[in-house]
Amino acid sequence: MVTVSRQTRAQLARDASRIRADLQRRGAPVAAIHAEITRHLPISPLEGWRLAYGWSRPHVVEAVGELYQSDGLAVPGLTTAMLCRWEHGNSRPSSEYGHALARIYGVPSARLGIPQLRGLTGWYGHLTPHPRQEGPMQPDAYPDLTAVADSIALNGPGAGTVDLAERAVEFYAARYSDYPPRVLAAEVARCRSLLINGNTTSMDMRRVVGWLSGLLGSLGHHTGDVPASLIHFGTAARVGEELGERRLAAWALGAQSMVTMSQDRRTEALELAHQAEAFADDDLQRAQITAWCRLRPLAALGDRARLDDAITTARRHMDAADREEPGRFGFDRAEFHQHLAEALLDHDSSESARHAETSIRLKRVGSPGWAAATTILARTYATRRDPRNASVLGMSVLETVPAGSLRANTRARLFHLVDDLDGHPAAGDLVEALGV
Repeated sequence: MVTVSRQTRAQLARDASRIRADLQRRGAPVAAIHAEITRHLPISPLEGWRLAYGWSRPHVVEAVGELYQSDGLAVPGLTTAMLCRWEHGNSRPSSEYGHALARIYGVPSARLGIPQLRGLTGWYGHLTPHPRQEGPMQPDAYPDLTAVADSIALNGPGAGTVDLAERAVEFYAARYSDYPPRVLAAEVARCRSLLINGNTTSMDMRRVVGWLSGLLGSLGHHTGDVPASLIHFGTAARVGEELGERRLAAWALGAQSMVTMSQDRRTEALELAHQAEAFADDDLQRAQITAWCRLRPLAALGDRARLDDAITTARRHMDAADREEPGRFGFDRAEFHQHLAEALLDHDSSESARHAETSIRLKRVGSPGWAAATTILARTYATRRDPRNASVLGMSVLETVPAGSLRANTRARLFHLVDDLDGHPAAGDLVEALGV
């Protein structure tokens, strides 16, 4: 290890500050600033992230402490001297500290340049390892997942089945992003089949089957199987209507509207939105239906007046909502801003970028929502004729989530980004990573 004088370190920090200020004036994202600093200066990736944000070491130490407290943990014994040694390569942080720094900087841990942190991310950016095997991944590679339907089968029809089935729905919804979509779909379908073959005459059991059908609809959408997705959502909507389960009916009709819009069927999407709105019975679900189902069709139709009215309506309901419900069947501000960003992409790219950045800040790095919002932000840079930064952001998604693990709708967004870049040399790595 070459010893670098304190005077040289100070000069490198000044040079990094100059690069950051220059790129900030041009509206570059932090990822692009980091890339430029580490390209031109002999600075480690870890130190590069701090300098790209313009933060001092005491600021980072304090931020890590606040992160621990927010997780319900005691403040760690991190010091600026420890951080300095890690940045200069004289020692390495533990995995726990490394992942905390990744959260502070809003990047995947692999991009910190700390070797022992690589390879720890599981399916879709989670910090739990998943089986790495050749060929299609099978459900039996995930025993915690298969155990759910196994328990339904062992219980059989009778007392406690409905309660067990409701818990299964909660598990699948809460762990939705932990498993490959096709693997999860096979298990949800198996669970639903067991319930159908048992007893579906009670209203409670039919309601559970309706929610499982909704999950299968989402999984069809995220694997690119539109016909199956619409069939499952249609089943879920009918069950909700028949049972008077308004939340299920509104959610399933809203999801149908989104999938229909993915096929550019704008008028049908708006009609389904109208049907969904009739079942929405609180402000959070009204905000969800408006954001999900009305914004993109109106944007695609070029109806700016109605789009602005819909955005105002969605904001009003979101602000009036007394809760947020992140998760497969819920809605939160991160998702709200993501839909605003996508709707405004072709109408006001600067405003779209602001909403995308807000959504990114509210999502865990590596999560599906983070990937979607980051790709939308990349498209705003392409729209504003900044192909290099657009490509950097697009590649940050693929460096965090392998192309084969992306949900079909975000993969489609990345293909749109390639089209936006229109053959620009900066898109080369992106095209190669996508296998275009």
